[in-house]
Formats: sequence, structure tokens, C-alpha cells
Amino acid sequence: MKLSDPISSLRGTNSKQRAVLEVMGLTTVRDLIFHFPFRYEDFSVRIPLSQVEAGMEVTVVAKVERLASRHAFRRRLSLTEAFLSDGQGTITAVWFNQPYLSKYVRAGETYRFAGKAVQTKYGLRLQNPVYGRESLGEAAMTGPVSPFLPVYPSSAGLTQFVLRKLIRNCLSAVVDLRDHLPEGVIDGYGLMSLSDALRSVHFPEVIGDQTAARRRLAFDELLRIQLAMGRTRRYRESRRAQAVTFGREAVLGFVEGLPFKLTDDQRRAAWEVIRDMEKDMPMNRLLDGDVGSGKTAVAALAAMNAAAAGHQTAIMAPTEILALQHYRTLSAMYAAGGLKVALWTNSYHRSFADGEDRERRGKAESMALLSEIASGEVDVVVGTQALVEPSVSFASLMLVVVDEQHRFGVRIRQLLCDKGSADGLEPHLLTMTATPIPRSLALAVYGDLDLSVIREKPGGRQPIKTKVVSPRGRQAAYGAVRRELEAGRQAFVVCPLIDSSDMLGVTSVTEEHDRLVGEVFPDYEIGQLHGRLPAAEKEEMMRRFRSGEIKVLVATSVIEVGVDVPNATVMCVEGADRFGLAQLHQFRGRVGRGEHQSYCFLFPANYGTAVRERLSAMEATDDGFVLAEKDLALRGPGDLLGVEQSGQLSELKFASVADMDLVRDTRVAAQSILEDDPELDNHPVLREFIGESVREAHLE
Repeated sequence: MKLSDPISSLRGTNSKQRAVLEVMGLTTVRDLIFHFPFRYEDFSVRIPLSQVEAGMEVTVVAKVERLASRHAFRRRLSLTEAFLSDGQGTITAVWFNQPYLSKYVRAGETYRFAGKAVQTKYGLRLQNPVYGRESLGEAAMTGPVSPFLPVYPSSAGLTQFVLRKLIRNCLSAVVDLRDHLPEGVIDGYGLMSLSDALRSVHFPEVIGDQTAARRRLAFDELLRIQLAMGRTRRYRESRRAQAVTFGREAVLGFVEGLPFKLTDDQRRAAWEVIRDMEKDMPMNRLLDGDVGSGKTAVAALAAMNAAAAGHQTAIMAPTEILALQHYRTLSAMYAAGGLKVALWTNSYHRSFADGEDRERRGKAESMALLSEIASGEVDVVVGTQALVEPSVSFASLMLVVVDEQHRFGVRIRQLLCDKGSADGLEPHLLTMTATPIPRSLALAVYGDLDLSVIREKPGGRQPIKTKVVSPRGRQAAYGAVRRELEAGRQAFVVCPLIDSSDMLGVTSVTEEHDRLVGEVFPDYEIGQLHGRLPAAEKEEMMRRFRSGEIKVLVATSVIEVGVDVPNATVMCVEGADRFGLAQLHQFRGRVGRGEHQSYCFLFPANYGTAVRERLSAMEATDDGFVLAEKDLALRGPGDLLGVEQSGQLSELKFASVADMDLVRDTRVAAQSILEDDPELDNHPVLREFIGESVREAHLE
């Protein structure tokens, strides 16, 4: 039997069962062997028959004194009974519609039986127990009864009985199961062989077998990712870019002109970027920073360095709100430096030069702006995905900056980079995270990138006071909000939904806006902002909020990033239990940007113990990296990476990217393997295991 053999070639299945297997995606022997149990029934503790009581899940060893088959009274059912004895007691085992059992269970033989004891009018019974010869090396119909009986993902029409039998038969008969790991790695990390791991994960005899098997399979899963990332990195290192000479005078002048002092972390990250740009290999660096740590300033400094050498920079953001915020921020930063900045999205075409912000309305103005970008007159172009449109071209695109890079697929990033590729040279790429990425996750997912971390936040800001509010405490929280409004400050209110829903207890923007206007803050101007508003209305709403005309802004998560209003000192989050800690930290980061004390009030719809314990982390720390680690442990990588880039991680069956030791071990192992055999020519089975192609995507 070979791994590639179709399931249709296996004995012991009928056409209906094979149809169910196919629907489940199990079409070959390989599929079955790698279809793993999600839990085990623990039958490791045997008890004598004299101690069996109704309702107990038990494992017993007993001799079959007599076996009988008959039809159940008034039922179209066959019934097979085995009368069992172990010298201390007796019990009857009963199976329904399994007349073939007489071929496998014989009177006079001793077996192990595992199942639930049920009290009937005929006495105590073991109903439909699994069984096997007490000599575990001899497989009966269900195979030997392992102390830990696997329970598999299944579907109607396919019993656990059949699945166990098929998988056991495949494991016993397959002849081409080769271990893809080098012996040095297996021995060096104390791993099980692949064949032993597969047998032990399906049918463990002791709990230690299962643990060791899962460790081996988890190692394989992470090693596969690390090898793919390592090969991608080596491919990148073989590419070429134009080296950008450090524009010391321009960069230092830019830094001295900033209205704030760069933190040590910002300076270190900026220097790492500049050093990368000096190389003739394309930079591919990830800027991993906390909320409010100043990642944009580092990107602005890198763009200034490119401009000093006569080259252009493109900065791509996922939303128009964030792109507009970057445009405003960079225009202010470059006002004294003489750089020309453009904004290009589906809704906005603008440019800033010599202190003038021009809105480029109409086709003629838009075409003129595109010509300025194409000629190199514009130094920095900020935009959304609209930047990859064929109409946008550059004279000398040397630096590409992608903010919230997890929101873009690899194809979009590559299309933008391609606009700077010429004569075999590629632009330098700097990507930035929206929220901090835990180190273990960064090593697992972004192993092909260089990493710069910004933990330190600008000085002069007061820590934000955070409170998880109980239903009884709501009015007191509103009192605190009112005091801030009376002092001339402003507030955000974030809701999970735009419109009301049948979902119990979930607050929407529209109903919360109406409630606040009518009942809570009727004497203040209250606005609402969400993704369904036209771009012009969004901008007008934000303009009125920034100007202070609107005092309270009720919004969806659209304000998660790209909103900088220093006068806003209060963040209220309705339905806080529906958000991850990382996203709540992002919301909180919208306040605390000015000189005044700021506050964050979290209103969970469900105020249960588990919710309070989780949200209390927000009260305990304002360190985004600490919160990201907690989020990773509690909710997995999806909230931190987004759907597209967490796709393959969600398929991990055994490994956890929160396991720093295993991530580090697999990273070192992958580096060692690729150092000796970059193309894996000497490891063909391993190369087949990770896939032939060099993957330039981050788990996409």
C-alpha cells in the first residue's frame, strides 16, 4: 500500500462510506494517516467486574463465557450478547446490528472491553463496547483497545469504528512512509521518528507516547514554515537593489526640525533602515511597534533619506482615513524640508508643496498630479490600494512603505514594488504593523524579514487610566466623561456594529448615537462615523471633530487607526468583550496624545467572571507587547495577523506559535539545514515536504 493509493482501493469500506470520506477531503491513504484525532477516550484504568456500576465509563478484562446472536423482541434489530466473567464478577456485553462479531469474538478467549455500563431491566450491560484481544499485538475488528481511544472529526454515515479500522490498517500496510527529517535533527532535538509519531498519536499506549508524538508533529509544522521562510529570505538575498547613500545632512536637518525628540528605539530603528538602504540588496524590514510609539516618524525619515538621493517613496495604507492622516502628518513634517507630498486614493487627489495643500479636483487636475508623480516632481506619494492602478507610475521609486501590512495580500504589495523595478533592480521595502507582534509570532510568521522593534513611547504623555465598567458603574463613568467635556475636551464612543441587530446586548453606532443625544449628553454636539458613509461625509465628520465642533464621536472600528485628535481624552468602548485585547489597545491609543490626562472606559455586554479577568489586563498594563502575548494565548494569531496571513497558522494541528522554545528550535534547525543545503538537493524528501516553490508570501 502506498501513500498515494486511493481510498477506493481499501478493503472494508462501502460506496456510501467512501462518498462521506471524499466529502471530508479524505481521498488517499496519506489523507487518512494524517487525519488526526481531536481527543481521546481514556480507558487506561481497568477495574474488576465486581466494581462496575451503572453510568460508569469502564475498561475491563474478561473472558467470554458464551456468545449468542438473536433478533431483538419486536424490533428489526440483530442483537449480539457476550456473557463475560473475570473471576470476581459477571456482566453482559451487548452490540446492536453487528452480527459479524461472532467472527472476531470467540467464547473461551480473553479480551479487553471498553464502554459505558447501563442499567436495563435485564441487568447491568456494557452497550456497544469497543474491544480487542488482551494481547495488544493481535488486532481484532476494532483493533487492540488502546488505553487512549482516538476520537476523530467525522460526519454522518461514517462511524468512529470504521475510521479507526481504516487508519490502523493504513498505518500497518503503508510501505513508502519516509521520514523527511534528517537523522541529525531527529537525534539532536530528541524527536520520535515520523512512523512512531503517527502510530503513537493515533493509538497511544501511554500518555507519554501521545505527548512525544505531538511534539514531533508540532516540530514538523513549524519547521515547514521556517524552511519556507528561510528559502524565501535566501531568494531575496539573491536579488539586487540600488544602494542609497546616506543623506546625512538632509536626514539630520529633518530630525532637528521635528517638533519632538525621537526616542532611542526610534533612532535605532531608523538607523537600521538607513543601513539596509545602503546595501545593494533589497531591504525587507518589518517595523514592529506599540501603539503611539512613532512608527510613522521612522518611515518619514527613511523617505527623506530616499529623497535626498533623488528618489521617490510610496506609502500604502489600507484605508482612506489612515492614508489621509499620513498625508497630513507627512506634509507637516516635510513643510520645512521642501519635499512635495501627494495623496492618491479613489476619493482623494491632493498635493502639498511650499506650505500649500491643494485639492486636485477634476480630470485635468488629477492627470496633472499623475504626471508630477511620473516625472519625479513628487517626492512622497501616500495612498491606498489605488497606488497599484496602471495609471500610477513613478520616475524612480526607491522605497515602498506598507502600513498595516497584514491587511494587504502579497500580490498587492508586489504590484506596488514592481512599479520601482527596473534593469533588474528592486525597491527597498519597509512594512509596519498595526499592533505589536509577539516575538514568537514574529519569528514564526515573518522569519524572512529583518525586524525592528519600537517599544518606547514618546515622553511627556501621561498613562491612560483604564476602567472595566460594570452595569452599575455606567452612570459614574458618564459623569467622568461629562467632566472632560465640560473642561473643553472630547470623547470617542466605539460600537461593534453600525445598525441595531437581533444579537442580544450588542450596541450599534446608530442606536448608541440616538441614545447619547436623547438621554446622556443632549447638550453636546454628537456625530457618528462608520464605513458605509461616503468618503466626503467621513472627511467632513472628522474635520468637525478635529476642529472641536463635534464633542463626542460615535464610531465603529473605522477609527482604530489613522485618527489623531490630541484634544480627545476619553475612549468609551461598548461591547468591549467582543474585541480582542490588541484591538482594544488600538482604540485606547486614539486618546492620550495630548498634554491632558486621558481615560478609557470598557463597557462589556457580558460582565461575567471570564470576561472581567480577560479585560482586567487592560487595566493592569498599557504595554501593547504584553497585551499581544495575552491575546495570542487567549484568541490565537487571527486578531494579530488578520484573516489572510493567519490562514496557514489556523491549520496548525499540533504547534502553537506561542511556544517560544519550539519556534526557536525549529528556526535554528531550519537555518542549519539551509546553511549546508540551500536548495535541499540532498534532502529531496524534505523538499517535497515543504513544497518545491520558493514562497514569497507570508503564509498566504
